[in-house]
Amino acid sequence: MIRQSDGVSLSAIINPESIIFLEGRLSKEEVVRQLTEKILPAVSGVISRKALFDRVAEVEKLNPVLESGFYIPHAKFPDLDGFHAVLGITPEGFPDAATGLTVKAVLLLLSPHKPEFFQRHLNMLSLLSQTFQPEFIERLAALKDPAEVYALIQSK
Repeated sequence: MIRQSDGVSLSAIINPESIIFLEGRLSKEEVVRQLTEKILPAVSGVISRKALFDRVAEVEKLNPVLESGFYIPHAKFPDLDGFHAVLGITPEGFPDAATGLTVKAVLLLLSPHKPEFFQRHLNMLSLLSQTFQPEFIERLAALKDPAEVYALIQSK
């Protein structure tokens, strides 16, 4: 498994329960909304529904799709103590209007907005962008079960 020097790892933020398959022709905004709905129960004790949806919608407009076709909408919240993430797999993919790329994997990442967490946040983004390359994304999109996706991620 790929790890960064400060101990950030994919297994620390992704598990079978945090992986969802999104079917049909969805827009980028719809995918992000569904991922936000999925992550809400994990953070609802410290972040209100409105604050979560407002902040994710705000930063979603600023986060570009990577050249690999992987999309990482990410937001920081001062009341979080650790990472929270949901991975969405869209086998059909959706077109990103800004880049023309087809996106088949999206990871919504929430991080603490604290100075001591800044480097870990950057390291996690780096790890995600290194791991989710086109061939790996295609392998994920061909799977049908969150446990299979998790096993493939664990094998990296």
